[in-house]
Formats: sequence, structure tokens, C-alpha cells
Amino acid sequence: MDVRSIPLEELLPPLYPVRTHADDDKMRELVRSIATKGLLHPLVVTPEDGKYRILAGHRRLIAIRGLGWQEVPCNVLELDGRKAEDITIEENLVREDVNDLDLGYFLKHICDREGLSQRQVAERYGHSGAWANRYIRLTKLDDDTQMAVQEGVLDGRAALELQRIDNQDLREVYTREAIVREQSVTQVRQVADAYQRNKQAIDQGIEVVQAVQQEQAANPYQLGCFGCGTPATQRPGGMYWLCAGCTRAIEEAAQRQAAAE
Repeated sequence: MDVRSIPLEELLPPLYPVRTHADDDKMRELVRSIATKGLLHPLVVTPEDGKYRILAGHRRLIAIRGLGWQEVPCNVLELDGRKAEDITIEENLVREDVNDLDLGYFLKHICDREGLSQRQVAERYGHSGAWANRYIRLTKLDDDTQMAVQEGVLDGRAALELQRIDNQDLREVYTREAIVREQSVTQVRQVADAYQRNKQAIDQGIEVVQAVQQEQAANPYQLGCFGCGTPATQRPGGMYWLCAGCTRAIEEAAQRQAAAE
């Protein structure tokens, strides 16, 4: 093993970083560990254009920079591009606890770059095509859901279960509920199953509500004063609405009655 102490300015970031979102608590824990125990595992690098490309240990490098180190022990390997990539993947999958969305974007990148199917990419790393498909599907979610998965407030598997809810507005409601109530994947799956069982009735109910809303929007003055019938210039907020004139008349009548008593 060729372990050398390499200046930080000679280190290049990974070409294909799997992790794009760092957990602040875990990073602080890593910094404390290195500060008290030292670097237990050297970074793994490969020579590139007079410098060294990081293959494994990018998070350790971030922690070391935070501690103000000038050099870091590195295991230097002479590798071709494909082998270097495999080491980066293994490091992230096995040791770095990769976020589901990060992994999905990485696998999609490999498919697009090399023109491979999801099954071919999955088999390269010892998994089935269904494994790759599950992660890559996360990259097709809307931005808000992706952010929730990225930040760890919504499990990637739960996010995919929610995609079984066809109605977008309803799906957004169930997504917010899953996040606020911290629902498990099983609980979210039960919600999606219930929607599928009652999909026809739910969709019909939504269509009725939307039809009523559209009719009201097309006829903004259909509601009027309960007393005299004067058309409403704004959408009334209550079940009954009185114009200003009728309201004053009622107030004046009440005042006269109170004075007479």
C-alpha cells in the first residue's frame, strides 16, 4: 500500500460524487472523531495531471479542512477510469450512507453517460434492475418532493408510494400529511392503497367540487342580499349575506327598540 502525506491543494474532488447533501450532525461527529483520534482511514486517491483525484473519503477531507490541516494521509492507487469509478461507488454505497435521491441521480448519470439500461447498471454493482429503477424514479419527482427526500423528512420509498395517487392536488395534501405526521412507509402505502380502492368515487367527488367552483367563478354576482336581493359585489363569506343598507336598517331598528325599552 502506497500511503503518502499529500498537501490539500493537490487534491481534486471526486468526478462523480454520489453524495450531494451532507448531514450536519454526522459531519460534526466526524470532525470530533478525527480531532480526538486522528484519521483512522487514509483517503484513497489516484494520480491525475500532476495532482490526485479523490476516489474515497471526500467527507473526511471536508472535515480535515475544517480542522485546519495542511496535509492528509492518502492511499495512492494507479487505476483506469472505470476502476476508479467503481471504488468511488463502493465507498459511497457501503460506508457513506448515501441519500436515496443522490444515488438515483448518480445511477441515471451512469445510464445516460454510457448508454446502458437500468438493469445493466444495476448488475454492474451487484443489484437487480428493479433496484436501480426504484432510485432513478426518484429523479422524476416534483421539486418539492425531491427536496423533502433530500432533506430526509420523507423516505424515498414513501415518496414513490405517493406517486400512485393520480390527482396532483390530493397527492400534495397526502405528502404534507406524511411529512407533518412523520408517517412510516407502511402507513403511506396504506393511504395509497385506500386511494386506489376508492379512486373512482374520490375522482368523481373532486370533479363535482371543481364544477361547482367553476360555475361560481363564471357567475360572481349570483349571490345577493338576503334582505333586499341586492347583488353581492364580493364573494360573501357566510351562509347569509346582507348589503350595507339592510345592515344599517337592522342596526337602527335595534337601536330604536333598545331606546324604547
